Amino acid sequence: MTLTDYIVVIPSYKRAEVCNTKTLRMLKDNHIKKENIYVYVANKDEYEEYVKILDKSLYYKIVIGVKGLVPQRQFIINKFPKGKHIVFFDDDVQSIDMSLSPIFKGKSLDYFFKYAFKECEKNKSYIWGVYPVYNPFFRKERPEMTTSLNYIVGAFYGIINRPNNKNIVLTLTKENGQKEDVERTIKYFIEDGIVLRFDRIGFVTKYYGKSGGLGTFEDRLKPMLEASKLLKGKYPEYGEISTKKNGMTEFRLKKIPAFSKGKDAKIKTTHKKTVKNRGSNGRKTRKNKKGN
Repeated sequence: MTLTDYIVVIPSYKRAEVCNTKTLRMLKDNHIKKENIYVYVANKDEYEEYVKILDKSLYYKIVIGVKGLVPQRQFIINKFPKGKHIVFFDDDVQSIDMSLSPIFKGKSLDYFFKYAFKECEKNKSYIWGVYPVYNPFFRKERPEMTTSLNYIVGAFYGIINRPNNKNIVLTLTKENGQKEDVERTIKYFIEDGIVLRFDRIGFVTKYYGKSGGLGTFEDRLKPMLEASKLLKGKYPEYGEISTKKNGMTEFRLKKIPAFSKGKDAKIKTTHKKTVKNRGSNGRKTRKNKKGN
């Protein structure tokens, strides 16, 4: 497999118009070939609706998968072979900003995808992500890339596919879908000892819209708390529960350094005392409550 052999997948539910005008249009504007782009829907009725609404020039194929964000992502993973490079997008990503990165400024999104997967192979990571908050203030002083336990937001990330690896299958967040990206981050970190995040890359999206599979912000408050408690119960050494003024619950990850995976390798308990605000190079970085 070559580094150009990636696909872009967009799970979407009851938001055909949003998918058409946001993520698909953004990918078109960034010159991502339509042959690489798949849209995944929940059932036949959704398929018929999306076929009517989506601009056929913006995607390669609409695929009927399953209902539910976590099951749909796993459905996608199971449909592609080991080693496949897969980029996941939410359906409402409006734009991507690479202007703060000396490496990617002026480059194409295609270039970034290839570079990110190349870095994964070089560092033996199977997942990469970007900074979860668009605000340039929080990105401009951060390192280009980190390898520690940093939150990989589910709205935009890439994986090197491992459909037969049961250790990275999501279980705690499968039912309500909340904090699924946090569970994924933890599981990949435990499995590989590393996750890659490009902290100068930002994107614009609306995390809590009025429609879609996970519901409105108000609909998600209780499931967020439940998911956070499950994560704390299963992975107490990897993060802490915190609640924002608006009532939103987070499971904030600890900045545990990357570690080498060898026989019987384990996270050392000394990592619990690690300074939280450090980049992959060990230097202190700006404390940022927004982007974890």
